[in-house]
Amino acid sequence: MKKLLLSACAMVVATATFSQLRMAEMPKQDAAKYAANIGITVPVILPSNSATAPSPIWSDDFSDPGNWIINHDQTSCDLDWQIGSNSCTGSYPTADILSTTASNGWAMIDSDAYGGATGGTEVEDCWLTMANPVDLTGYTDVNIEFETNYRSYNSEKAYIVVGIGDGAGNVTWPDLDPNSGTAASNVFAPFDTYASGDATTNPQLMSVNISSALVGLTPTELADIYIRFHWTGTWGYAWFVDDVAIIETPEHELRFGAETFGGWWIGYQSTLGAGTDYTFYPMSQAVAQPYTLEGVIRSTGIQTQNNSTMYVEIDAVGGMITSLSSTPISLSSGQNDTAETTTTFSPTNMGLHNISFWASSDSFPTTPVITRSTIVTDTIYGVDYDWNSDGSSASGYAYLSRQNCGQVLANVFDIYANTTLTSISFHVSSESVAGADVTVELYEDDPAGDPIFLDQSNSYELQLSDIGNWVTISLNAPLLAGTSYLAGVHGVQHPTDTVGISTSGNDHATGYIQDNGCEIGTGGLGAWYPSSARLIRMNFGPVAPPSAINDIKNLQFNVYPNPTNGVFTIELNGNAKYEVTVNNVLGQTVYATSVTSMNTTIDLSSFEKGIYTIELKNSKITYTEKVIVE
Repeated sequence: MKKLLLSACAMVVATATFSQLRMAEMPKQDAAKYAANIGITVPVILPSNSATAPSPIWSDDFSDPGNWIINHDQTSCDLDWQIGSNSCTGSYPTADILSTTASNGWAMIDSDAYGGATGGTEVEDCWLTMANPVDLTGYTDVNIEFETNYRSYNSEKAYIVVGIGDGAGNVTWPDLDPNSGTAASNVFAPFDTYASGDATTNPQLMSVNISSALVGLTPTELADIYIRFHWTGTWGYAWFVDDVAIIETPEHELRFGAETFGGWWIGYQSTLGAGTDYTFYPMSQAVAQPYTLEGVIRSTGIQTQNNSTMYVEIDAVGGMITSLSSTPISLSSGQNDTAETTTTFSPTNMGLHNISFWASSDSFPTTPVITRSTIVTDTIYGVDYDWNSDGSSASGYAYLSRQNCGQVLANVFDIYANTTLTSISFHVSSESVAGADVTVELYEDDPAGDPIFLDQSNSYELQLSDIGNWVTISLNAPLLAGTSYLAGVHGVQHPTDTVGISTSGNDHATGYIQDNGCEIGTGGLGAWYPSSARLIRMNFGPVAPPSAINDIKNLQFNVYPNPTNGVFTIELNGNAKYEVTVNNVLGQTVYATSVTSMNTTIDLSSFEKGIYTIELKNSKITYTEKVIVE
């Protein structure tokens, strides 16, 4: 079984050399609900966490800034840590930390704002230090724990440093010049394995064993210990810290995290793509490539944890429960290992599936249960948590087109069974403007080089009603099993037509961006870069092509009121016969009728509340419209 550091997240296969890349990202939010028209609630998606820690030797929640000393290298920079409820103010903000005591404030370093102001060339060297020492006399095994939200970039380093006092007010600190390559026993780099762009969950509980810094110290020195959070580099994103504690390392403890149901850690090595967590997974694909359940177990206690096992319970639609587990392993203190269930999971029904993960050993009863969710669908293929298809769970946005450039934003989709792409859907962020032209595009992923262009839709002009909503554009193409494809949205440069595409927040998904003049990296015009996944979906079912939408709008087709209590009217500008079907969020037809008159009333008041797709078609055109039933 492959050994893996919990923070080693750089497993996405890049289609181009990763040059310097920076994108406009807005705060991340967790998905917390499921589509109301299905009538099932999705549990809150919790961050990876750990077992309850012992009572701390010392702790602080940053409610009193006087407990800390802020400083920086006066010869290198003017950047400082901030304590309070400070948010990132740069062009590429990291979200505020969602820590346990966030209401009391937190500590943060806003490297992005500072680096953006200085051009990203000035060396940053700043630190946050305990104002008063802690007495660790009698302790031989000690951990420092803290909640954090951190994203890695380029050459910045985030350190935990132990300062050793002499009892007379003097404290010894190591030289942490970013170019010194120091490896002192009292310097710890919790994110040392992070590649550029890797990020923690928000929040993530970090535990760093600092026992090596205490070896050989005198009683005077052990009674005069300081902790420092030290940031160095030239230009990074941000580092949030809250709820810091020094604890005695427990005898027995397991931590579990990095849970995934798509094979992100191990499964990707034996199958297609990168092991993406598909939150909307068509049954045809799920049968061909069942869910692969994985996670990372770490022993954080002093003693070896025998028979450490990951357990998974899948609660499927209809109440069917499936229980799975990994092969038991032994983990020595500080060791971690990836775990996967001995069998995969093949769904038998479409609908919501809640997947619960936890771990235990002979000496440690259980870690907290972490629940993830996925929906097995008929036609929708997605990696986002937008269960209601209303954009409420979007974790920010990235620019598709701006005043000086146009870009391509794309998600990778692995195809395990032959199928036909009929359309691509994407969520237009509220920062966008109407009148902008966009197209959807299909590429074949090529890990050895740039994606291979396959097809493109006709241009579509965003309407005012599209802003802040999902847009679907027809694009017909065969998709072959054993191939990875990019479903993308292409914007064009225009003086006023700014467009943003919402971001999914799924860390176990692969996205790309093509730079067409925005100069987001050093690869030049047309260069592709790895990126966050977006609210971009593939569809395998019938939809209206943009030309048909324009035609039917010319016919003055109208659906009102919208939103509705369930009763609405389909209005035409003339008498003609159309077939009408109503589909739920899974693409299932729940109502069908025919209309022949200029005004036809449809009654969905007996249906669950939520979003439905109304499809009206005849032999010449097809038109779809979203209707919200409240």
